[in-house]
Amino acid sequence: MSSPRSVSRALLGRFSIALVAAFAIVVGGLVTVNVIIDRKINSIERVQLDLAPDTDAGEPANFLLIGSDTRQFITTGEDAGQFGDPEVEAGQRSDTIMVVHVDPRQQKGYLVSFPRDLEVDIPDKGESKINAAYNDGPQKVIDTLKANFGIDIHHYLEVDFEAFRGIVDAMGGVSVYLDTPARDQISLFEIPPPFGRAFDPGCYVLDGRNALGYVRSRNYEQFIEGEGWVETGADAPDIHRIERQQTFMRRLAIEAVEKSIRDPLAANDIADEAIAKLHADQLLNRSDINKLINAFRRVDPNDPQGSIQMETIPWMPDPADPLGDLVLREPEASAVLARLNDFGPPPDEEQGPSPSTIRLRVFNGSGVAGEAAQTSSELQQQGFATVGIGNNPGGNVAVTQIRYRPGSEDKAGVVQRYVGSVGRLVEDSTIVEADVVLVLGRDFDGVTPPPGAAPTDSIPATNAPSASSGAPAGDGAAPPPDPTHC
Repeated sequence: MSSPRSVSRALLGRFSIALVAAFAIVVGGLVTVNVIIDRKINSIERVQLDLAPDTDAGEPANFLLIGSDTRQFITTGEDAGQFGDPEVEAGQRSDTIMVVHVDPRQQKGYLVSFPRDLEVDIPDKGESKINAAYNDGPQKVIDTLKANFGIDIHHYLEVDFEAFRGIVDAMGGVSVYLDTPARDQISLFEIPPPFGRAFDPGCYVLDGRNALGYVRSRNYEQFIEGEGWVETGADAPDIHRIERQQTFMRRLAIEAVEKSIRDPLAANDIADEAIAKLHADQLLNRSDINKLINAFRRVDPNDPQGSIQMETIPWMPDPADPLGDLVLREPEASAVLARLNDFGPPPDEEQGPSPSTIRLRVFNGSGVAGEAAQTSSELQQQGFATVGIGNNPGGNVAVTQIRYRPGSEDKAGVVQRYVGSVGRLVEDSTIVEADVVLVLGRDFDGVTPPPGAAPTDSIPATNAPSASSGAPAGDGAAPPPDPTHC
């Protein structure tokens, strides 16, 4: 990963997925108000770009989503403290780039984030981090994605900090689940610990200012009793930031659509905030917006395999410079890129989903101290997205159990292959923020990668969601309250 940055550098462009996708989300709530939609689409500021030939109304398309970190809206000292002085932080940048592939026939979308430190060859500029492409404008980003990854871009959307903050405030705030007090002293996000009483894990409503600090956070801290403020996710701050962004985006999607359906006047205000700072390509029209609406309108915050699947392009530290740039991790990255240009099933579907798409929690029911922690670490090294460990709430068991959310039996089968084919598959509708829960029994004999699995030393442990989103923090922790209650 990249070396630590100064506070001044850290203040530069902390960009959120929710920011760039907000327009599609809120317009989803206006789907029955056709006149309003048409008028607002016509008012979008346009950017002339050289794009791939557009697809028909019923055909898949790729949208490039970028968030601008321009400070030109800043007029108060409070804003300058949170975002930086516009006289010092001039111009605009982009720290994260996303491509969303929408398929209107299936009413599904596939959103892929590209980390800012990913090493690429920028046309006419040479090797650099991918976020440097935006220094020459969106066309250079489009050309870079095509030259390096073969991705065709059909449409472009860009929003800025001010629009995101206005959207959240127009909605009356957005709820997120927190299991501890949390803060970031640089992005100025803070849910402080209560004075004189215990903190209650649960849902907290973030206003626009706090929400923006939350999704921009790269110095995320949690308040741990007896230890004080502890920084979490320092191993890969940009990657963990993307995880929080995706969680917030699902919350924003559901609350924006529900509020808009209940109150068309509120929907109008929310859409106005989204459009105020929106830029789009010159060809974007109502048909294209409908493609995005169909992808976002049924987002389930507890199911990443719902109408829109979100993930980060598989990455690993550059072997030639482990503390510097990131490079693609193969063969997983090639499978993701293939889906962006062909919204069919992944090439390895016959063998089950890739471990990187499986959110796995490990519970210890074996009676062997530390077994869950060790097993989780080994599975993470095999590419699984581990989301916490704990002791089995039901106590020790003789037979390993592989519990899975409804609809995730194929993922449970993949887990079973990685633990020597032991265990009993059990459907469990109570699982939250995981796809599979592996309950280790006395018959468990260790992680045994199946033939053809990627070698352990080629898969970095940092390319997995953190446990900070409410997963158990240790062998003695129990699962958190259901975050879908927000």
